[in-house]
Amino acid sequence: MKLINNNKTLIALALTTLVSACQSTEKVEVTTAEPIKAVEKVIEEKVVHPPVDEILSQVRNCNDSIIIRSQLLSNQQLDKACALMIEQESYFHELFNTRGKPVKDDGNVALRANVYDSKTDYTKYATQHFDMPTNNGGMYLEGFPSKEGNQAEFVAYEEQSKSSGEWYIRNLKHEYVHYLNGRFNAYGDYCKYLHDDHAGPEYCPKPSPILPHSVWWGEGVGEYVARKNVNDWANKEVTKEFGKYQLSDLFNTSANQNGGGIRIYAWGYYAVRYMMEDQRDAVEEMLVLMREGDNLGYQALVHKWGTSLDADFTKWLKTTLANEKSVEPAESGH
Repeated sequence: MKLINNNKTLIALALTTLVSACQSTEKVEVTTAEPIKAVEKVIEEKVVHPPVDEILSQVRNCNDSIIIRSQLLSNQQLDKACALMIEQESYFHELFNTRGKPVKDDGNVALRANVYDSKTDYTKYATQHFDMPTNNGGMYLEGFPSKEGNQAEFVAYEEQSKSSGEWYIRNLKHEYVHYLNGRFNAYGDYCKYLHDDHAGPEYCPKPSPILPHSVWWGEGVGEYVARKNVNDWANKEVTKEFGKYQLSDLFNTSANQNGGGIRIYAWGYYAVRYMMEDQRDAVEEMLVLMREGDNLGYQALVHKWGTSLDADFTKWLKTTLANEKSVEPAESGH
């Protein structure tokens, strides 16, 4: 084959080809489109971390109902965490008379606490390990308690107290109460409860149920059982906001609508504490409905309470806030 090197020859050949194409009787379809872009397949880099059993490789069975799976907890820390939860379990059952009386269809016979070494490790691993958000201080994942083989999980991390320098498991007591309350005081899984949380790992369906919801109780009882009558953080926050909410307002608290950390946890703590201390008969009537999963009955009961308890709650709250002086331990989590 002879190569053509002459520039004039190349131009002539190009013109001939162009004229030939223009004279062709073959129809050439022309389409308009968006500006041509290079075809590029973007492959998102996803870091695959080691499985949870490799990261949380230490396993301690505290008793038949409490398991701790941790990254770097010392034996002393494990002993302390086990003792704390065992004591709290006894206190919960004494408070609600629920020992040996789980709600119907609940097979969550044990809680497994999963403890990362730090907030950094929690943020790095927990979403992949548990399909959960990590913009929080830990989560209780109930799963589906009626399903055989379901495992209730608590996921959190170690944190150092700013005041004492002591290392502890963040929110351990609060989240353990969620397990106890879910097994002994509330029928069904998380999506059965009255709230407006649609995040993972449960991804509860929309639309949310109508108000009132039961978030005030679920989170408030977690704080109340964990802290009992000593809650400096809640005292400080509610004192600053005293008069902002009536008790009837707090019954309409939810995860997103009418939410916020102070309203949910600090005000929720005092709402539950007031009900437990001054309206125990009303609480027992409510718990009968919750243990049966009767959401409509619960809402009817709260509507019946209406604003009738508001004035007494405000009076009780004013006195309680003024009389609290104790300092709470580092393990409280706030």
